[in-house]
Amino acid sequence: MRVKPHSPLPVTPERLADELVERVYEPLRHRSWPSRLNALAELLDQLHEDMQDVDVLHATFPLFIEKLIDRFGGADIDNVFQARIYAKSARQAHRAAADVWLPAHDDNRVGSG
Repeated sequence: MRVKPHSPLPVTPERLADELVERVYEPLRHRSWPSRLNALAELLDQLHEDMQDVDVLHATFPLFIEKLIDRFGGADIDNVFQARIYAKSARQAHRAAADVWLPAHDDNRVGSG
């Protein structure tokens, strides 16, 4: 999934997160959680390649995940792929939900990604 921020103005993590959500929500909206996780991993790899300021990226990505989860409706976690996405959120409640869900469903773990 290729998405480049296009703003010529200095980009804050909050603003970049909002822009990323607007760009990826529609393509991800009807995908499964495994497909969403794969697309987000690809996006993160691409952003690592494209962004010059790694600190901005590291501040942005958790905010982006938080906002994307909210846009998806913030459903309760019911699979390992969704839990892995929640674990990357800036929102402590999302991370806490993943921290509770993952150990309780250890038999559902897939890979280490």
